[in-house]
Amino acid sequence: MSETPLFPPVPEITIEELRRSVGATVEAVRLSGAQRLVTRRGRPVAGLVTVTEARALWTLDHESALYTEWRAMQNLDTHARRRAAVARQAEAERRAAFERGVLGR
Repeated sequence: MSETPLFPPVPEITIEELRRSVGATVEAVRLSGAQRLVTRRGRPVAGLVTVTEARALWTLDHESALYTEWRAMQNLDTHARRRAAVARQAEAERRAAFERGVLGR
């Protein structure tokens, strides 16, 4: 039983072919919306996508980074509030102990 690939195959173009026909290849991607996987010695090195897709990918990545940063700031804020609560509690206990000591004499 063979597994179906997670993503449909993307047409490949070698870097040498791309060098020879960069204008035509870029125009074909622009007009058809098709993607191209650029390979060097059989290994993927880059991808060609439309401007719309590139912007969508950048936006998605940027939003993910912003969310991660926001989450980290939330965690720092939560930890700071916890540390402040612990410090207030410790100070209240020290004051209570001091007052018991002063009033207990």
